[in-house]
Order: sequence, then structure tokens, then C-alpha cells
Amino acid sequence: MTEKDEGKRLQLSLDKLGDWEKEMSQVEREAVIYRIKKTQPMYAKRRSILKEIPKFWYIVLAENDDFADYISPDDLKYLEYIDDIYVYYPIVDDEADHFKDFNITVTFGKNPYIPEQEITKKFKIVIQEDGDERIVSESVEVKWPHELSKINPSVIKEKYKGKDKKDMSAKDKKNYRLGMKSFFSWFNWTGEKPGKEFRNGEDLATLLSEDLYLNALKYYIIALSPDEDDDANDEEDTTEGEELDLSDDDVEEPELPNKRTLEEEEEEENEHATKKSK
Repeated sequence: MTEKDEGKRLQLSLDKLGDWEKEMSQVEREAVIYRIKKTQPMYAKRRSILKEIPKFWYIVLAENDDFADYISPDDLKYLEYIDDIYVYYPIVDDEADHFKDFNITVTFGKNPYIPEQEITKKFKIVIQEDGDERIVSESVEVKWPHELSKINPSVIKEKYKGKDKKDMSAKDKKNYRLGMKSFFSWFNWTGEKPGKEFRNGEDLATLLSEDLYLNALKYYIIALSPDEDDDANDEEDTTEGEELDLSDDDVEEPELPNKRTLEEEEEEENEHATKKSK
């Protein structure tokens, strides 16, 4: 066999492998769709059961270190009022542009601190030129907790609507940065404005839909289980753990030794104002 014949034979084999890859991709796609359609009713059934368990989602979220990386310390107290988190795949009803498009619904129950509301955020899969997938979303309206209204980026932007950005006060700039790190800003994330919206919105959507939601029962049990190492660690190490790194992506600001809550920030400002007046 000549070198030319060997080259043709190799090319034929490579072409066959290319066809095989296309067939395999289709099979994998059909397998994912089959799994989604079979499991969606089961998660709907689980949803009704979880609603009967007090503070189920609060325990799952508040005790999860990965989730803590994406939120502000001021958000924690409001997680207690999340009654329901539900992930739905439109492909179940054959209504999706991409078979992995999904929606995340977060429901806040009746309470005195944040308006009762059900928020559904839609996510779509976009195929980039290099073939990689990325997630984009639509901004959706969310009613912020009353106590956090002063750091709500939408409220602050509306305050300076039609004005030069340079007119924004130092305090409002600081509050804007704080607000952009809040879980409530994630609902406005689109994935189309890098550096100008909640950072790592795609990662948080993936964490919620592919980990916390699917493994919620496991995380709940782990959170309630006593840690055998806790007592020993308390005796051996009394130092506090390091604060979470929640620095902003799009706004440069000096790093602080510790992450403080909004209340602590206000207390410090009041102290400075008192000293200055004296």
C-alpha cells in the first residue's frame, strides 16, 4: 500500500469518527432530555413535601460554604423567609430553545422584613463561536428587604438618573458597591454586562440548579447532623475563621481586614460624625 493510499484510508477512518461523534452527541442529548422529563415530576412531588418542613431552604443555604461565597453578610437574615426554591426545565413541555434552558423560582413567605413574593428567573444556554456554552438571563424585578433599600443599586441609579455619574456622593457609591454584592442583585444579572452587574451570576445559577437544588436533602441532613470534630476543635482552636472574600469585580476599592455588615458600617460613620462635631 502506497503512502497516498494510507493517507486516504486514515482520512476515511477520521471521517467515520466524526460521524460517530455527531451520533453520540445526539444520543447524549436525548438521554439528558429523557432524564429531565422523567425527574421533573419527582422534583415537583418533593417540592410539596419540602414546603411542610420549617426553614428547610434556610438551613440548606445558610450552612453551605459555596453559597456563602456569592452573597453579602446582610443577606443571611432574609434567607430564613425563603419558603421554596424550584428549578424547572421548559424542555419538559417542549418549549425550550435549548434543551438545557432552565428557570429558577425563589419564593419568600409572609414576614415583616421583606415583601412576600415569588420570583422566577429564566436562564438560556448560548453556544459561542468556539462551541463552548455559556448562560445568559433576563433581569427580573425583585422587591428588596426594607432595611436594605439604601443599598439597592436600582434605587441609587434612579436617584441620579439624568445626572453625571461624577455627581454621585461617596456614600452612595459605597452603598452601590455593597448592594451589587447582595443576593438580591443576582436577580438583575443578565450575563451581558460584565463588570456592571452582580459578579459571578452564572456560577451562582449553576450552583443553585446543578448542586444545591438536586442535593438539597443531603445538605439538609448534613447541616442538622452533629459534627463530631466540633467539640475537639473548640478546645484546640479558639481563633475566628477568616472572613469571606466578597470583593467586587467591577469597582476598585481598598481591601478591608474584615467584612462588615451594613449596621456596623453605619455605627462607625456615626462615631466619626460625633467626634468631628466635638
